[in-house]
Amino acid sequence: MDTVVREAVPGDGPGIATLITEEAPHFDLQGYPEDLWPDHLVVLVAEREGHIVGWLEGILDGEYEGSGAPVPPPHGYILAIVVDEEQRHHGIGGDLIEKFMEEALAAKVEWVFLIPEGGEGCEDRVRFFIHSGFTPTEVLDEKRLIMARWT
Repeated sequence: MDTVVREAVPGDGPGIATLITEEAPHFDLQGYPEDLWPDHLVVLVAEREGHIVGWLEGILDGEYEGSGAPVPPPHGYILAIVVDEEQRHHGIGGDLIEKFMEEALAAKVEWVFLIPEGGEGCEDRVRFFIHSGFTPTEVLDEKRLIMARWT
């Protein structure tokens, strides 16, 4: 089965909302059920056999406000990434991240950061992000783990 990773288009919102509801119900659905999302967001989907099996939301015009940003803004920020549980461990999450990094590079964003969600499964998420090229930063004024990657 081939997976296509692409920018979200009109008509993808309900599929994104379904994925969020099933796999990450604690996330805000925002306007996805109505097929609406803010223009400033980068919204990527992974599609397999006509179904959305992965979703990434991020920004390319962010500003990391903590200490430790190695370059001035704009900074990229991956806000959320979700992959259908049955489709995990097939490279879909990594493909979504690589597509986001390509868009960051094209937008001349040099540095992308993220904050792994805590709680159950946090260690697995951190390992996934390390495998995807992110490294923990040496930020001293945050209580959360900040990870970053150069484009």
